[in-house]
Amino acid sequence: MALRPPHSRFGDGVRILGTILIALHLFLSAWLVVQFEGQYTEGQPAPTKIKALVAIDKEQTLIDVEMENSTSFLLYMLFRDYDEPVNASQQNTTQDNPSDDSPTSESNDEGETIEWLKYGRNATLFSLVFLCVIECLIVAGIRFKAALRTIALAFAVSCFLVIMPASYVLDLTGFDGDDQEVDEAEENGEDTLADETFVVQTEQGALAHRQSNVEPSLLPTGIRFDLMFSGYDLGLVEPENYSSVRSEPPQENESDADSFVEFQSTLDLTYGKNIPYLSLIPLMWILLPSKPRDSAVTSGEEEE
Repeated sequence: MALRPPHSRFGDGVRILGTILIALHLFLSAWLVVQFEGQYTEGQPAPTKIKALVAIDKEQTLIDVEMENSTSFLLYMLFRDYDEPVNASQQNTTQDNPSDDSPTSESNDEGETIEWLKYGRNATLFSLVFLCVIECLIVAGIRFKAALRTIALAFAVSCFLVIMPASYVLDLTGFDGDDQEVDEAEENGEDTLADETFVVQTEQGALAHRQSNVEPSLLPTGIRFDLMFSGYDLGLVEPENYSSVRSEPPQENESDADSFVEFQSTLDLTYGKNIPYLSLIPLMWILLPSKPRDSAVTSGEEEE
């Protein structure tokens, strides 16, 4: 008695229909769910907590943000006042207004950012279509069906588990593929992911002695980033003390020591709740097997 059921045309139809329905179900559901929870642990905005839930599907990014104990944070934003030094403002003006010698097209190209999340969505959509097309071609008698099936399913799984989370992180950090920027950030001790999840978008140069740390870890349904960002906010320091705070961290008994701010958070990237339905596809391969190639060749010889 055979362990696997015999091939049938009815089984081929059910297998194709099941694959299409699963792909359609995944197409209409959330592909990536991001949960963010952070808290100010040091400084004037403490103990404000920020929680955010992000759901990403085929074309939309839905965001829900909640803030707890926000009074201290609002007062912090109300009282901070950072006066950018004249030299820094002149440098920024020079960078924003390039000389007439440089072509305008080059400056525009350098300012363009790559939409990584868009690429991730397109790759995931292609993987679902590719999975359905391969299953139809197998019924038509295509060769190397086992290898093509494995590649199509592995590509679809990798899109949901790897490509979509990676594209979201790259989109969040604003990475444009320039290795020089990455090297400069590492030399300055900066961590772009921790910087971008820091709720207060401070002006350039407004944080002195800033430190950031990112520690990734695996979850049963995705990946987690433990983030930390800290520094002395010059918006809480008198302008005449900017240079002294930048040169050396204030002592605990000094008034400028109150400008220290620390923000700790966790960022969980998990796949959508419907992604496990992909496991039903190889199950259909077993319960509803396709036509063996040997039998196809034999039947062709008998007809001759």
